Amino acid sequence: MSARLRSLVVALGVGQIVSWGPLFYSMAVLWPSVGETFGVSRVTLFGVVSLALLLNGLVAPFAGRMIDLHGGRVVMSIGSLLSGLGLAIVASAESVAVYALGWGIGGVAMSMVLYDPAFATLSQHSGDGHRRALTAVTLLGGLASTVFWPLTESLLGDLGWRGAFWVFAILQWTVCLPLHVFVIPSRPPTLPLPTRGEGGASPVASAQQLRVFRWLTAGFALHAFLMSALAVNLLTMLQSRGLTLADAVFAGVLMGPMQVAGRLVDMFMGGRIPARVLGIGALCAVVLSMLLLSLPQLSLAMALVMVSLYGAGNGLITIAKGMNVADIFG
Repeated sequence: MSARLRSLVVALGVGQIVSWGPLFYSMAVLWPSVGETFGVSRVTLFGVVSLALLLNGLVAPFAGRMIDLHGGRVVMSIGSLLSGLGLAIVASAESVAVYALGWGIGGVAMSMVLYDPAFATLSQHSGDGHRRALTAVTLLGGLASTVFWPLTESLLGDLGWRGAFWVFAILQWTVCLPLHVFVIPSRPPTLPLPTRGEGGASPVASAQQLRVFRWLTAGFALHAFLMSALAVNLLTMLQSRGLTLADAVFAGVLMGPMQVAGRLVDMFMGGRIPARVLGIGALCAVVLSMLLLSLPQLSLAMALVMVSLYGAGNGLITIAKGMNVADIFG
């Protein structure tokens, strides 16, 4: 891996930690304080966050097209500006409507700063080293929950939830924005993008690719549903299985390191595991973890096994998603 590519990998990886933490993981810690301020239920608060995730999905095709046309530097830099703006509006909101507006802007920003735009950006500059570079970015990104759950709790105690969101906004502008502006290279020259219906593929091949695309979309969507649900409910669910809060936190914090551990295995294997096999194995690990979580009682040891399986599987799915799309569609 060249020095230039290593710099890009580190920049994107650090950007993933600082983006995923506030935009995805922080509400698992902050929601009780936010709900108390506005006098609304947990369902309402996470309904607003769900709206942000919906906007992320709706804007994603446009963001991808813009990365193709203008490169990741432009799109991810704009995303960092929007992330900071959305989080600042959340921090200063005096009503649920303004709070929802802030998260809506944050949802648009997600489509420009999280894994998918980072992977698309990386593919423009990594050449044959794409898989190794992608895995390295996810190694860093996998630490987002491990870093931001305790950081958010500390900020909440010292500054309150509004102060925490102000810190998150400033981090977008002072960490992510400079990394995206100054480290991501300008878009390399490429052939003009094909328009709809071009590309020379036969009707049969196009139909087969469309079927694969639909199945992948369904699989990724279901996994995203599961990941989103566990990100905010895992500690509560472990306590409902008989664990104390301290044991639930002890087990839950293991998720981030196990995501990294799963990705390290792929890196040490040097990409020798086919992307499809990697995805199937990762999903099997997640299914086993859900079977354990469905038991009415869990010991601490069983909870550690459950979180380890889920963390490793979830970490590998992120790589498999990026690689399967690249392998199948180019």
